[in-house]
Amino acid sequence: MKLIVNGDDFGITPACNETIIDCYRKGRLTSCSLMTNMPAAEEAAGLWKQNPGLSVGLHVCLTAGRPLTRPASLMKEDGTFDKSIWTGGQAIDLQEMETEIQAQFDRFVELTGKKPEHLDSHHGIERIPGAAAIMERLSGKYHIPLRMFMAPEENGPVPFVLPRLCLAGSSDDCLQSPEDFVQKLAGQAGDAGWVELALHPGRADADLAALSSLCKGREADAANLLSETFGAFLDRPDVELSSWRGVPERTPETN
Repeated sequence: MKLIVNGDDFGITPACNETIIDCYRKGRLTSCSLMTNMPAAEEAAGLWKQNPGLSVGLHVCLTAGRPLTRPASLMKEDGTFDKSIWTGGQAIDLQEMETEIQAQFDRFVELTGKKPEHLDSHHGIERIPGAAAIMERLSGKYHIPLRMFMAPEENGPVPFVLPRLCLAGSSDDCLQSPEDFVQKLAGQAGDAGWVELALHPGRADADLAALSSLCKGREADAANLLSETFGAFLDRPDVELSSWRGVPERTPETN
């Protein structure tokens, strides 16, 4: 398998930025996803310039922090995103959603001087009715790979192969051992040719606690990535580390 190891939430806090870069420099992480609406996004963009071998995509966020536009149907009264949109808690204006997603894309380009190298989303917003189509249009418009969060038959045509998504990370109430982590990854990957392992490596501090309920789980993800057990998995002859930069375009044979 060709394995992409992706760190979500690049830009959420300086401590998480530092952890993602550390995992990359130690050869255990190949890609990450930048949240352009978060406080440490500008710092993250600077770190990418210092580490150009890292592949960086856009982590579209509609459920945490503050929007870059004023999408009334996606916000709470305090001006932050309303996470209840993910569970169908309110009616959503899809034009407002698309405008905000485009603003986050444009902010990525402004911060980095480049377009994202892939697209994905925080909390899997593609599950919101209408959101998947917006993400697919963005993928096609800019010719950028898209994370497959939904089953393949539910995705419309996108211009690149869709790696199988593996969610083998820890949560704060379920901290996995390196052995369990690798076993879960192998089980989810199966016989897929392209696989993305999506994790949230980070370090918990007061800044993170103010923005996210996932704290200890991020530290467990980082520890598992840097473990000898995961290193041994990467040394297997059937595993080849890659990044989103390497994902090929779709052909009739790969559809």
